[in-house]
Amino acid sequence: MPFRISKKYYNNNWTDLGLTNEHNTNWVKAIPIIKDRFDSRFFNQIDSIKGDEFSGFVVMSIDCLLIETLMQFYLGVDNTEVHYRRNHWKAFRDFFNQSNQFNATFNSDDISETFYKQFRCGLLHQAQTKQKSLIKICQTNLLAFADAANVTTGLIIDRTEFHQRLVLEFEEYIEKLKTNQNNYKGENLRLKAILKMDLICAE
Repeated sequence: MPFRISKKYYNNNWTDLGLTNEHNTNWVKAIPIIKDRFDSRFFNQIDSIKGDEFSGFVVMSIDCLLIETLMQFYLGVDNTEVHYRRNHWKAFRDFFNQSNQFNATFNSDDISETFYKQFRCGLLHQAQTKQKSLIKICQTNLLAFADAANVTTGLIIDRTEFHQRLVLEFEEYIEKLKTNQNNYKGENLRLKAILKMDLICAE
């Protein structure tokens, strides 16, 4: 029984393409399916609420889900927690390190681990940021420190800038799929996308 994987597409729209390699001519049809999944389930939903003053927790929570989902596409895996085993924060480290949008700011393991523990885990498990970490809007910089002497004390993140950069990261990913490029590990992104989408579309 077909089931919906995005606003416009069902799982059989993907499986019927029969993608097995990065050179298949059906990639011109496959990429819009991937894009619509992200747009309809994530980005469009954020667009509908991001103007609200009190939407910061929701926006940042979805952005954390997006980071994990993008990493699963980059790696072709079903679950980043399983892939990284007991060091799940390293999924965020690798995401920030390979990203043209984030690598200059999220430029240390301490920053990545603090973000993971105090934003990702705090928001998704306790519906709050942890320690002194804060979500701001219209802040001067993307990232500031609650305590300049100790990164792990807390991060202060401008959620508007953070989300805009995440949008650009996704747009770069789509362009890499169109031009058949590799991921940060030197592996073909199209092949990894096939693995991830086949997992999503399995009946």
